Amino acid sequence: GAKIKMYLLGTASGIPTEKRYNESVALAVGENVYLLDAGEPCSATLIRKCIDYNKIKAIFISHMDADHFAGIPVLIQTMEIGGKRGNPIKLFLPEGVVEEVRKYLEMMYLMDEMLSFKVEFLPIKFNPVYEDKWINLFAYPNNHLESRFQLKEKVIVDYPDIQMDSFSFCITVGDNKKIVYTGDIENVQELDAFIDGTDLLLTEMAHVEPEELFNYLSGKRVSKIVCVHIHPDWDDREKECLLLSRKYLDDKVRIGYDGMELEI
Repeated sequence: GAKIKMYLLGTASGIPTEKRYNESVALAVGENVYLLDAGEPCSATLIRKCIDYNKIKAIFISHMDADHFAGIPVLIQTMEIGGKRGNPIKLFLPEGVVEEVRKYLEMMYLMDEMLSFKVEFLPIKFNPVYEDKWINLFAYPNNHLESRFQLKEKVIVDYPDIQMDSFSFCITVGDNKKIVYTGDIENVQELDAFIDGTDLLLTEMAHVEPEELFNYLSGKRVSKIVCVHIHPDWDDREKECLLLSRKYLDDKVRIGYDGMELEI
């Protein structure tokens, strides 16, 4: 079958660090590319990894925090100025923000009339969210945003329509390989519904404690674990983190870094 690779374009959490850009992951299946989140500067990191951004078929945004979405306008502009894209690009978003994102891009002159290709704005609504002959992608709700806004009651009152959808993604690819990308979670139990039988888990490490995460995963059928979305507190503590992981998971865990390539 087609060669399957993942590229970690950015592995920081809410703020970039000296060696980590904001969250973005590219999945390449043969000539086809799919983007999971688009923290900035994903256009630059795609180019520096020699990944053809015109081969991106679909982009999946797990939730609307800026560190997961802010690279989108420049990516679309890059495709347009590059002048080689003709195929539409599918942009999957939480259902409640589809029209707002369309208007946001129009403010930067990235509307249908100005582009030589079509951006298809699609809601993350039903499973599978997306399928073609290379991948199937499913979305599972998590509680990342709900817990945050419950602590800020004034925000909910002032902005009753605020979008709180947040997702983890589960992808089947190739010879039934299973990849899970956690997005941002509130607690590890949110992974219960879809974690077992995972070949590659890309798990965030900013909103859950590493030891709690590793302890939880020790009871699950997961072949390979790569930590992404690294909290600044753990930014320079890879060795310490790996030692902690070995208490529970032998040598299954790797700490992700910008530019890391993973073969499935």
